[in-house]
Amino acid sequence: MVRSLVVVGVVGMRMVRQVEWVGNGMLVLGWVIGYMLTEIDDLFYAYICNPEDGTCQRVKTHIAAADWRRARDVLVATRGERQNLPIHNILTGLVVAAVGVWVVTSSGSLIASGAVLGLTTRLFIGALMEKNYQKWYWMFAREFTATEHKTVMAVWGLLLGLQIVGLIR
Repeated sequence: MVRSLVVVGVVGMRMVRQVEWVGNGMLVLGWVIGYMLTEIDDLFYAYICNPEDGTCQRVKTHIAAADWRRARDVLVATRGERQNLPIHNILTGLVVAAVGVWVVTSSGSLIASGAVLGLTTRLFIGALMEKNYQKWYWMFAREFTATEHKTVMAVWGLLLGLQIVGLIR
């Protein structure tokens, strides 16, 4: 009887560990997907926003030749040149962060939670690293002051923190 309980306990613990591993794997997969979603912004810019630009022409040439690595290298090297990106802006960042809190706290999907956390993290880091923070406010008709930018970034950081705390649950 005791031996049976020990065997069941050991097998049960192994199954719990496997389920945790799978769950963590799904979370990481979602995070990678969300983190890479910002790459779509560069492709959108190359094909839709400014297709006549020389850099965009080079990227499209590399993609047509199925040279994905060179196309990505060109996009990464010239990222600072692009203006008015549809995903890399403060409004998208705050909306994704707010919706992300809802997804993490109410969704049972670890892939969705990871994706929204990855996207929020990537956008937040991009906004923090940008020397000219006004590039992130291009959709507004006025300039934002440094104090307003710090306030917006603090709110965004708080929302990102809530996402992280929601995942720890």
